[in-house]
Amino acid sequence: MISRFKWYSVRLPCSIAEALQKLDEHRYVPEKKSGFIVDALARSFQFYWKTSIYATTMNADGESQREEVTSLCSQQVDILGDERLVFRMQEPPRSLREMLNALDKVLGFGFACEQINVSDKLVKKSIEDFGAATLNSIKMSGAVGGIAAIARIEIASKIGIDQDLISGFGLTSSVIEAGTYSVRYKGLSGQVGFTRSGLCKISGDLSLRIQSVIESNILKGVH
Repeated sequence: MISRFKWYSVRLPCSIAEALQKLDEHRYVPEKKSGFIVDALARSFQFYWKTSIYATTMNADGESQREEVTSLCSQQVDILGDERLVFRMQEPPRSLREMLNALDKVLGFGFACEQINVSDKLVKKSIEDFGAATLNSIKMSGAVGGIAAIARIEIASKIGIDQDLISGFGLTSSVIEAGTYSVRYKGLSGQVGFTRSGLCKISGDLSLRIQSVIESNILKGVH
């Protein structure tokens, strides 16, 4: 099973307890379009919001009709850290605009939330203490000197990729867009993938350990 994560660096205008209390005052009930369910002991909350889509149906006479269908979406957020605060979001939707706007409205002036970039450096630092780590795939982009062009390169290998050997493939100012590593530790295995969009995918027997080390490094400020 693959778990997908995004992490956000957060600044609150008050203490965590006070922030959760404010969110609890905007508790979600079915009559509302959106709201929060707070678990103060776990330092987490769930945001619920309704979205509408229009479906076309046919009646008995063959006439088309448009009907509005409402669905309920939710996103759980866990609060990590003390001095430095981080929001962990597992299985995040494509857009968090509804939730971030609601948080800004409830918490008020002083609230800030910025997505954390999951970089190759962060992932490497997080898996360096595992018994074995192999780079299985990598995507890079950069400029091609002399022809004023941009190139994107994707490399994959079951036996592993030596990053020193590919070294940008002749690209100027190359940037790593995405990558996937496999790791082994005491007979167990796991995989971790990342993209520049901030999405991190973790799977395998070592999922919880990999996640824990990545979050520890995020709280230490490793990027």
